[in-house]
Amino acid sequence: MRRPEAPATAHESGLKSAGEPSVTMEAEQLQRLLDALPALISYIDSDERYGVVNRAYERWFGEDSGSIVGRQVRELIGDAAYAAVKPHITAVLAGRPQDFESRLTYRKGGRRHVRIQYIPHLGASGDVRGFFALVSDVSEQKRAEDARRFLADASAALDPAQGRDAGFRRVAALAVTSVADLCTIHTLEPDGSVHARVVAHAEPAKAELAARLARLGRPLPEPGTRTSLLHEVLHGGHGRLLPDLADPALAGADHLAALRELGCRSAVIVPIRGDGCVLAALTLASAEVDRTCDAADLAFAEQLSQRMEVALQRVRLYDMARDAESEARRRFLAEQEARRAAERAAQRMAGLQRITAALADALTSEAVAQVVVDIGVAAAGAYAGTIVVTAGDGLECLKEVGYGRETVERFRQMPLDAALPLTDALRTGAPVWLRSREECSARYPRIASAVLSGATVSLCCLPLVVQERPIGVLGLSFAEPRPFDQEEQEFLVAVSRQCAQAMERARLHEERAALVERERRAALENARLYREAHEADRRKDEFIAMLSHELRNPLAPITTGLELLQMSAQMSAGERVDRDDGQILATLERQVKTIVRLVDDLLDVSRITRGKIELKRERLDVASVVEAAVESVRPLLVQRGHDLVLSVDPGVFVHGDRVRLEQVVVNLLNNAIKYTNPGGRVSLACAAIDGDARIRVTDTGVGISAELLPRVFEPFMQARRTLDRSQGGLGIGLTLVKRLAELHGGRVEALSGGPGEGTAISVWLPLAGAPSAPAEAPAPKAPGAAPPRALHVLLVDDNVDAADGLRRVLQLHGHAVSMAHDGPAALEAARASKPDLVLLDIGLPGMDGYEVVRRLRAEPELTRSYIAALSGYGQDQDRRRSREAGFDAHLTKPVATEQLLSLLAEAAPRG
Repeated sequence: MRRPEAPATAHESGLKSAGEPSVTMEAEQLQRLLDALPALISYIDSDERYGVVNRAYERWFGEDSGSIVGRQVRELIGDAAYAAVKPHITAVLAGRPQDFESRLTYRKGGRRHVRIQYIPHLGASGDVRGFFALVSDVSEQKRAEDARRFLADASAALDPAQGRDAGFRRVAALAVTSVADLCTIHTLEPDGSVHARVVAHAEPAKAELAARLARLGRPLPEPGTRTSLLHEVLHGGHGRLLPDLADPALAGADHLAALRELGCRSAVIVPIRGDGCVLAALTLASAEVDRTCDAADLAFAEQLSQRMEVALQRVRLYDMARDAESEARRRFLAEQEARRAAERAAQRMAGLQRITAALADALTSEAVAQVVVDIGVAAAGAYAGTIVVTAGDGLECLKEVGYGRETVERFRQMPLDAALPLTDALRTGAPVWLRSREECSARYPRIASAVLSGATVSLCCLPLVVQERPIGVLGLSFAEPRPFDQEEQEFLVAVSRQCAQAMERARLHEERAALVERERRAALENARLYREAHEADRRKDEFIAMLSHELRNPLAPITTGLELLQMSAQMSAGERVDRDDGQILATLERQVKTIVRLVDDLLDVSRITRGKIELKRERLDVASVVEAAVESVRPLLVQRGHDLVLSVDPGVFVHGDRVRLEQVVVNLLNNAIKYTNPGGRVSLACAAIDGDARIRVTDTGVGISAELLPRVFEPFMQARRTLDRSQGGLGIGLTLVKRLAELHGGRVEALSGGPGEGTAISVWLPLAGAPSAPAEAPAPKAPGAAPPRALHVLLVDDNVDAADGLRRVLQLHGHAVSMAHDGPAALEAARASKPDLVLLDIGLPGMDGYEVVRRLRAEPELTRSYIAALSGYGQDQDRRRSREAGFDAHLTKPVATEQLLSLLAEAAPRG
């Protein structure tokens, strides 16, 4: 009976309106009206608690309606049913009406097929206060529909080609999905016992219990004992209706006890007949609480059994036709087999001759295997074959033909202890003959399905034995059962012997060839190592000579300048010569910077090679980097008399380390200036091209030869130099350029037309993205700003000359300085003077600087002293070690005056 559709939404204003008779009815009258309806009607608030329920809830759940009000939906209907309706509750509480059907298993009330409507209750402001629920039981309607559909599906499932038991299983599977909770089919065995052919249950959780009960046989009752209902039906009885399995009168029936154990409450049992006798008994059982099997269910079961009877008759007719066809085929095959036997004998002899001839020319194991699987497989009448050989503790496939890709991958490698025909043949040294699938299943039950995959029906595995030592196995697969008679076995064993002998010959040949090849490769490797050692030795000598030359160049003017200053100091005021101290000092400063730059370049190459360098990236305009680099090399440009041509596009931004990118451009310019004869031209161009910033430096210098050009970025690689080494450098500038560019995600390229044609070196760097909002920059400190007051400085260095030079600089800037030249003296001087700043050399004799700083930090009166390390080592690990020892700062020798003054300014507040 079709119900009128409920309104989509119930508004609070409508509930309170005086003009609607349905809402002005007294509460008691309304409740009586709701209680008279068979469907569940309730109001549920937004917390999912029942506010109003009708009396149908008592009939469904067996609880007083008053006790239901105030309880949550999940508590009443149970977890299983709640999980099914929860998405719809969520939707209606979001204001969306719900109308759906579902088969629910209630905590109390059993399993029902229901139609549910949820109507949201909206407040005056449009918010959802709760919802009205209307739940109707449509189980009987669905059951009738399912029965009709099931009978049609069951008829289609009873395919005679699939056999009787397969049809039974499909019918049972269909039954528990639509018309019953449990379906069993029992047959009567020749000994009089009852056997459960099929047991299927609708709930997966009870499937294991159902299967266990299915394995329990039920013997024929002893004489004088009560016969079970199942035996009665199987012995020609009529169908039985069992509306209540809990009836004490049925307590002795073990079949019904099993049904009760599976949760069934009522059932029907009907016979399945054929050829004038009962062939099986069909049981359909229900576990629903409020439903009892009735005469309609018995009539339905009998309809189903009749259809199964027709299907069984079709199965018998199909089997008879198939048997007749099989017999005719067997006779035909016997005749064909006799004919093929004669043909195979001739083919075997011809095949053995072809194999013998082909193996004579096979000089490698792969070639032997190829001959056997190509010719031997065909000669043996196999459709597929393989040769596996020993490899360590297992077998591996050397060659195969005819097998599927999945099979090849699965058995490409096998452990020797695997339970496989191939490994058994290798371990025993005897052939393995598997004449049929059944024989394989009997001998190798665990792997029969994998070994006999695809078209394989029978197979043989023949060990390859050399001097009583198995070296592999020949496996052949056949698409039909093979008797492997004496004649065929002798032929296949002969093939395997020829294969084993040929593989042994090939192994010896391969060993001789491998020995010759190893000797040849060893000679080539020795020659290569000699050339590399000679080249490395030559490059080492050139680098040492260049390093000596490069260090002597700045040392010469330093030495001369120092002598001039010493001579000036020895002269009296009246005997002073005409000289320019400022020029001498400038020369000394330039040459010292040259030495420092050489050392820094060497350290940079080492740090980059070991991945120890860190970039301090920022958004940079390449034009500003180029401007700073040009200023750095301008003195060298003037000295060499070169013209510099600049073409730098503005607004080319990259994300990089300003210092390192300036180092890249300086090295490119230095390289171009040094390798260009005086009066030449150096060009620098920068532009944005295809998402990169390209910096190109071009010169009119000596150029690069074609053989040197691919290696120009390697460390210490240089063009051939003249004896005066006028260009200078250590051959690491371009190495630094390449590695710094790569650290920035870029690349480099060198082009040259050859000697005398100049060089163009380009660096590509990824362009930076759009700038983010600029951060407020901190106020810059004035470089080298003097500290606000004079400090007491303790200077500790075992190099007296270096210490004296620093003392003079500090005193010139108004600071008091005391000195010590070893660790103990430094400790005494610090305790006596309590200095504001300690400049402490790390490499002191005896007690090093690390130990001195640890002891100074242990002095309570020196806790406010600022302690800076002085060292010739300035790599990251050196700075980290000094910081861990207790130093506040780390200065690398030689210390620039600006750096020293900045340190003084930093130490002043501490004192």
